[in-house]
Amino acid sequence: MLKYLFILLSVFSIHAHAAPIRIASDIWCPYACDTNTGYVVELTRRAFEIQNQPVEFMIAPFKRVMLELQRNNVDAVIGLSKKAIGNYQLLSNDVIVGYKSNDFYTLVDSTESFEQISDLNNTQQVAVVTGYQYGKELDTWLNSHPSTYFASGNDPIAMNIIRLIKGRHSVIIDNKNVIEYTASQLNLNQQLRYAGTIGKPVPLYIGFNPQNKAYVSAFDRGIQMLKANGEYKQIMDKYKILPEVTSADARYKNLQKFLPIFD
Repeated sequence: MLKYLFILLSVFSIHAHAAPIRIASDIWCPYACDTNTGYVVELTRRAFEIQNQPVEFMIAPFKRVMLELQRNNVDAVIGLSKKAIGNYQLLSNDVIVGYKSNDFYTLVDSTESFEQISDLNNTQQVAVVTGYQYGKELDTWLNSHPSTYFASGNDPIAMNIIRLIKGRHSVIIDNKNVIEYTASQLNLNQQLRYAGTIGKPVPLYIGFNPQNKAYVSAFDRGIQMLKANGEYKQIMDKYKILPEVTSADARYKNLQKFLPIFD
């Protein structure tokens, strides 16, 4: 009885907030998309709504998102590493919402490959997203080379892909899921080539404003409720839908690169 009483009191404490919880992200499809969709957006929204907590989402460039959080205009940010959460002095739980990786893409006719930092010394220009962290060693290389292009704005991944196609730079770096998903939406995926990954995948979490500690446990509780009632699987299945291909086996194989890894 004490256990259930504690859960009820926790739920009531989050309901005491009259205003919706304000959650923000930049565009990082299929995790967070410009139409307030994306599997992490939908999972986060439903995790709170299932507890009768309304949610508002804001899509903005990463730097602005973090600035608004520091101004207490945002309660939570989607898809942060533990390092970023620590740097911004935020709160989080152990719910992994995806993985970040440093994946390299070139034009399809390129022969470049990237397995270590020194491989970048022979490329013409690298494009990344401003405000993102790519790991200490890679960040040092990017910031020490004036030719590095740092994309900003509301849809920097799409910008980097388009600039790559136009020959403005020779390689782009970001998460493989995001690059391939965005390229497919632009109908440019056939012009891109995966050229390697440097480093290990880094787990991503939701970073919460420390002024709203109740939201941290509420999110964890909401995710467990979604898994129990089947909504979690429904949302994940929704984002596995891609255009039909000729073979069921080929379809299954193609889908794997879009799926997150969850504990």
